[in-house]
Amino acid sequence: MEKAIKDYLEDIKSNIPSVNSTSDYWLVRADSGRYYDDFRINNYVGIGWNEVSLQDIRRTNNDSSKLKLILKDKLPEAKEKGYSERKCGITAGQLLRFCNNIKLNDIVIVPSAGSNEFLVGKVVGEIFEISDEQTKKELTFGLEYEKSEFKKRWPIEWVGSFGRLEADSALFKMIYSHTTLSRVNEYKTFINRALFSCYIEDNKLHLNYQVTEKKDIQGVYLGQFVYQYSVLNEVLFPDTRLDSKINVQSPGVIEFITYGIPAGLFVFGVLTGGIIVVGGGKFKIGKLEFETSGLLSALSNRESKKLDNMKKAKEIAKELKVPMSELGIKYPKELKAALKRIENDDE
Repeated sequence: MEKAIKDYLEDIKSNIPSVNSTSDYWLVRADSGRYYDDFRINNYVGIGWNEVSLQDIRRTNNDSSKLKLILKDKLPEAKEKGYSERKCGITAGQLLRFCNNIKLNDIVIVPSAGSNEFLVGKVVGEIFEISDEQTKKELTFGLEYEKSEFKKRWPIEWVGSFGRLEADSALFKMIYSHTTLSRVNEYKTFINRALFSCYIEDNKLHLNYQVTEKKDIQGVYLGQFVYQYSVLNEVLFPDTRLDSKINVQSPGVIEFITYGIPAGLFVFGVLTGGIIVVGGGKFKIGKLEFETSGLLSALSNRESKKLDNMKKAKEIAKELKVPMSELGIKYPKELKAALKRIENDDE
């Protein structure tokens, strides 16, 4: 029975987006959004200064001073009067970071023109460089969108996008950075939250509940939702840590982070009615029916102190319907979709 429970929750887990905590996040500008569609359609991000090859950059051994000498020798603009030492240093830094610091599984964020939309993808291979012939061929093939001449490229698998209006206001500072390439690790949480309403990072489950009420909300309902959700977690899994982050500006987001994926999924199931109290110490998940003790021992490091904890959890879940209704809270869409897929597979 315990194996059946774990298998069921593992199926749900496999359908939830996962992010890697060791990945670096990079903002890569597509020439003020000019090549946004090219990047998106052809699954890459690139950088200019074609006169300097990937081989030129590699033989500097990541030494900015050596690359600056190559730039001064090869770039036409470097011979112009207005090309300062500072500008040369900035260009060298951009090229070195793009070619040497980006790595496999890193995340790239590409803004559209006006930074109204953001494309998010994962690096899925090694950096490469296309030839002059390939560049000319790409530029002459098709007129449906503008194509870049960038030769130095990283292959990307796009995982999603989000609009500027959907993003946390904390991202605005990132948006106003106008450098070609910026490491934006300090915005990881806000980017993940804008992209996914539910995701897994390490052994933590992040659930984002969207508050859709546009009018002023009463603090009592906001407090009640956060408090009772925490109590629900405490009743079911007293050994499992739960953190919360709130950014509610009518509308906004309430994020819960459960340090244990099965526990987080189970609490969500009780809240949404995906886990049903049948009676007599029995509960139902989908088409599977379990005894209370076996159910909790499969998910927790210790047996629940009292079997009636599940009945108490059911009452808390019922009470949570009031603040959820008043706040207009929407469940995390990725988790709802994952649960639906599992249910359809069981039919």
